[in-house]
Amino acid sequence: MVGDQVIVVVPVGGGWSVQCSMAGQPLFFLSGAKAEETARKLGACIAELGQDARVMIHAHDTAIMGTHSYFAP
Repeated sequence: MVGDQVIVVVPVGGGWSVQCSMAGQPLFFLSGAKAEETARKLGACIAELGQDARVMIHAHDTAIMGTHSYFAP
């Protein structure tokens, strides 16, 4: 059994990065809200494809602000 696919939203110089263990390159957003929305959509999509996913959202001080779990049917 494969573990959760992890999607991480982190602040980076001038914006926010969405990094996924399934993807090679991170996505970059100027808006934290847009980055979080995209990460959640990605988590839901991964779950629909049959794998559990976990979204971890970090604050500017690198503390974890929240997590969301998406479970495969």
